Amino acid sequence: MDTLIFSQTAIFRMQQLASCVYHKTGVRHRMATQDGMLSLLSEAGASSDRDIRQYYDAFVLELNNRQLDLLAARNVKVRPPLTGSVISHIRKAS
Repeated sequence: MDTLIFSQTAIFRMQQLASCVYHKTGVRHRMATQDGMLSLLSEAGASSDRDIRQYYDAFVLELNNRQLDLLAARNVKVRPPLTGSVISHIRKAS
């Protein structure tokens, strides 16, 4: 099984997502473990909260096809970013 490897920008987006999920739900996900990351992505992908969806979309936009396939192989259903999702208030990665 291949290891999940993300770009620095994707990691930054995932950290933003984890922070948003924690502030909205009180649930902390361990980003140091693969299980923690997969749990975060599963929960965030199913969320109806607008802010969580925006951070999730910003993360998904950073993924390539191989990463999407690896997540699917781990039973993480990655929903495509919402069209018209406004990500403008999210801090830009530089």
